[in-house]
Amino acid sequence: MTGKIRVLIVDDIAESRDNVAKLLRFEPDIEIVGMAESGEQAIELAAQLDPGIILMDVNMPGMDGITATSRIHQRQPNTAVIMMSVQNEEGSLRRAMMAGAREFLSKPFSLDELIESIRHVNQVAQQTRRVNPEQGQTVYVQAGPARNRKATIISAFSLKGGVGRSTMIANLAIAIRNQNPDKEVAIIDGNLLHGDQSVILNATEQKSIADVMRNLSNLDRDLVTDILITHSSGIKLLAAPPDAQSGEQITGEHMRQVLQHMTTMFDYILVDTRPSFDEVTLTLLDHSDKILLVLNLELTAIKGAKQYLELGDLLGYDSERISLVINRSTLQAGIPIDDVGNSLKGTILARLPDEPLPVMRSINEGVPIIQSSPMSALSQEFNRLAAALGKQVLEVQEGEETVALAGKEKSGLGRWVPRRKSN
Repeated sequence: MTGKIRVLIVDDIAESRDNVAKLLRFEPDIEIVGMAESGEQAIELAAQLDPGIILMDVNMPGMDGITATSRIHQRQPNTAVIMMSVQNEEGSLRRAMMAGAREFLSKPFSLDELIESIRHVNQVAQQTRRVNPEQGQTVYVQAGPARNRKATIISAFSLKGGVGRSTMIANLAIAIRNQNPDKEVAIIDGNLLHGDQSVILNATEQKSIADVMRNLSNLDRDLVTDILITHSSGIKLLAAPPDAQSGEQITGEHMRQVLQHMTTMFDYILVDTRPSFDEVTLTLLDHSDKILLVLNLELTAIKGAKQYLELGDLLGYDSERISLVINRSTLQAGIPIDDVGNSLKGTILARLPDEPLPVMRSINEGVPIIQSSPMSALSQEFNRLAAALGKQVLEVQEGEETVALAGKEKSGLGRWVPRRKSN
């Protein structure tokens, strides 16, 4: 082992491959281990050479770079892919990240941009590796299959900020706990740069997911338990880091490792996400049994919801995983709620009434409205949403038992897990 960053270059144009190789030729910490001219060849060489980084062109004849990235990521999840494309389009970026790419370089790029990207992605990838001291080998810790987990994971997502996603998750978690006192319920604040769950729940303890980074080599259930914050309602909170700089150090692989332990510790995990398609958010959504797509009656929020639904349809995701939650629903908005549901072709699972003053007061006091005003219309709607989600989970579990009794293969939560269309 030379300790160098092993790079595979993939581009259907020979001149482009050679130009990238020339840019990297004199970098002492980087080694070009191979070059491929197609997506199919990239998959083959990735398996043979086991590179640390793959520089992957998006547009290639035959199998494109995004499809190749998806297949490589499934087979070799510890090989990091950096996409390269002349198309700096939002759609291409989203598809690349969904396929497992770590970064996206727009052509033409400078030497500094290329080197910085390779070294940054390599550094992050190295942090997900653990060394087995008995054998002196590197061990990659991966989350187990979704069908083997115990917890039901419910995530709230929106491409638009300010729609009330965080407030909903906090109150919904408490509602689920109140209705199921024998169940263990946790919240993961997945908005690692600007998480608000600590404020909403008035959590003063200085513990967060950033502690995982400092103890990654010793991560186990006991450590995860130590960094969870207990709320007065009985729910647990895995708080976001106290500063954005710490949040930027956490990767999707770190989050997978945390989920690997937490799914065996809880019955329900509710996830607050960041309004973007960053790697951590995609990891959380991919592991979710149910995604609550939150929006209000603003055209910008409706547009963002439509973009997410179209992307999910493009990738072949099971639409039954996704339900719409209309927050701050009011007739004064001028947009009929039923028209929103018809336009988005989605199931509206809940319509949360607009109660701005009680909600603001509950946030400022650090007492969720479901505790401070349990008889309010909003609290009652949170209770109805919790009951509806519980019913859906029960139906899935009963369906599993029926399949098992029939002697058929058990599908677990398969109908909620993302399924990609076969190529």
